[in-house]
Amino acid sequence: MKTIQEGKAKILIPDLPEVVSSDMPVFYNPKMRVNRDLAVLGLEYLSRKLGRELMVADPLSASGIRGIRFLLETTGEVKVFANDINDKAFEIMKENFKLNGIPEDRYEIHKEDANFFLRKSWGFGFDYVDLDPFGSPVPFIESVALSMKRGGILSLTATDTAPLSGTYPDTCRRRYGARPLRNEFKHEVGLRILIKKVIELSAQHDIAMIPIFAYSHLHYFKLFFVKDRGAEVTNGLLDQFGYLLYCFNCMNREPVRDPFKLKERCPHCGFKFSLGGPMWLGKLWEEEFVEFLFREAQEREEVSKETKRILKLIKEESGVQTVGFYVVSKLCKKLGIPQQPDIKTAKKVFEGARTHFEGDGIRTELPHAEVLRRAESLK
Repeated sequence: MKTIQEGKAKILIPDLPEVVSSDMPVFYNPKMRVNRDLAVLGLEYLSRKLGRELMVADPLSASGIRGIRFLLETTGEVKVFANDINDKAFEIMKENFKLNGIPEDRYEIHKEDANFFLRKSWGFGFDYVDLDPFGSPVPFIESVALSMKRGGILSLTATDTAPLSGTYPDTCRRRYGARPLRNEFKHEVGLRILIKKVIELSAQHDIAMIPIFAYSHLHYFKLFFVKDRGAEVTNGLLDQFGYLLYCFNCMNREPVRDPFKLKERCPHCGFKFSLGGPMWLGKLWEEEFVEFLFREAQEREEVSKETKRILKLIKEESGVQTVGFYVVSKLCKKLGIPQQPDIKTAKKVFEGARTHFEGDGIRTELPHAEVLRRAESLK
């Protein structure tokens, strides 16, 4: 065992192997630091918005690092309900909460199946749930949605990015009920498929899970949702499902909400379209939430530099909320442009914004034909 520090928290963890896996006796992945930074910032947003004590659930706690950071780094009052069915994790969690000197009335530690833990009759709903499973979050979504208060926030992580991004399309179809696209913005497609699934599972209970933040990093996706209720708002979300037509020949992309309006061939080059979806075609970012995360991160020493860098990119990106983006290097290669422009030049040429998904990715609201015309002018 050794002690490590992340943010304001100190925790005991087993000596880490070279390859992090779910077989570790108590799971802790240092590469998920940005994920946990964002989870803390999201809780701070809700705490200031509601201005009261918040009930926070961490149903798959492992070492307890998230819950401890929630308690140490949130300026408002929170009570954390940490849970892990693993015996070793349960014991180490208790040690870690004590190690940080947290008063016992500010947390509870449980050792139960995550779904059972979430669906227990607590006598209240959780204001904030942080769900970070090893793999797909699908088995827990309904339990999370039912356990939350209206107006609460879900902080969600998925590490099965390979199926969602097209490496294992059959797994994606089974698990998420959608066809992925393995193109240059495959991770955005994967995020949109995941959002669709969360909304879909919650809608069965007339619960509307409204996406307010989306992020792709390393091997995982990170999403935030606000919970609402009622058939009207839920139907409004379902109306934003659709498909994406993509041309692997000329890089054309066309989002289509009406399945009866799907085209077989690309109108620009005549190449056969590939089909992705169904997926979420609505906004990925709620601007007020993004602005808060960005501003708050800059003021906190315990937030990593990488988190601050990514939030700066997403703040810019959220101003151009298109479905898909262009990767400048791939566009240049496709059109035979010998010298790729730098990112500042590309932003100006295509009247766009950078994306956090790719280093040379550009979001633009220009029609595809105009993108190709301006790209040709770079020769």
